[in-house]
Amino acid sequence: MGDTGLDEAFGPATWARIEAAWTSWGHLDQDVIAPLINPAFMGGPAWPGLRQAHSITRRTDAILLASSGLADPTTWDDDESTNGFEVEVYAIASDLPVDSDTMTVAGSWLGRVVMAVSNQVAHLGFRFTDTLAQSGLLTMALPYVELPDVPDPYIDSDDGAVVMIGLTDPEIPDAVTGPLSPIRLVNLKLLTRAEGRFCASHPEGSDYARREVARRLVEQGRPLYSGLDRPSVV
Repeated sequence: MGDTGLDEAFGPATWARIEAAWTSWGHLDQDVIAPLINPAFMGGPAWPGLRQAHSITRRTDAILLASSGLADPTTWDDDESTNGFEVEVYAIASDLPVDSDTMTVAGSWLGRVVMAVSNQVAHLGFRFTDTLAQSGLLTMALPYVELPDVPDPYIDSDDGAVVMIGLTDPEIPDAVTGPLSPIRLVNLKLLTRAEGRFCASHPEGSDYARREVARRLVEQGRPLYSGLDRPSVV
C-alpha cells in the first residue's frame, strides 16, 4: 500500500474516471472531507494507498456523498496490483439542504452513514467485494453510529440504522473501468426499521427478503435516494 510510483502512473486515470461518473449526475465540489490525521495511524482500518476521503456532488434537489480512496491504485504483497478494493460507495440524500457546507454534510446522517460503511469496507477488504459480487445485495447494521435528526422509524433499538447495499439504477453507472481493474460504484440506501427487520428475519431467508425489499423500493421510485420522510415499503 502507499506506492508513490503506482499513484503517479495510475492515480490520475483512476480519479478522472470516478469523477466522470459523479459529474454525469451533478456538480462535484472541489473540497473533500478528509481527516487531519489518517485514522490508519491510530488503529483504524487502512484504506488502499492510505488516502481516506469523501467527495460531495450536488444537484438542485439532492446531495451525493461518496468514498474517495477505496479504489486507489494498490500494490499487494501476494497478488497483482489493483484499483484498491475495486469499489467506491455512495449515498444520495434528498432532504438535506443542497447548499450545506462541507462540514455540515460530514456531520449529517448522510455523512455518518457513508463514512461508517466506508470504514467497514476498508476493514473487510476483498471479503466485502467478493460477498457483494456473489449476493448482489447486502444489508449492514450500524449499531454504534449516532445519526443526528433521524426519526424513530429509521432507528432500531437493537441494531441502530440499517442500510441496503447494492441497489442499481441507470441514473448512476454501476461501475467504471479502472486502469488496473474494474471499479464498482455501490449505492447505500437507508432502510426503515421495518424494512431492516424484514430483511433480517423473513422466514424465506435474508436473500429472498433483500430481493423483495429491493423490488418494492424500485417500484416506489428513485431507488438510489435516501430520505427521512420516505414511506416504508414494509
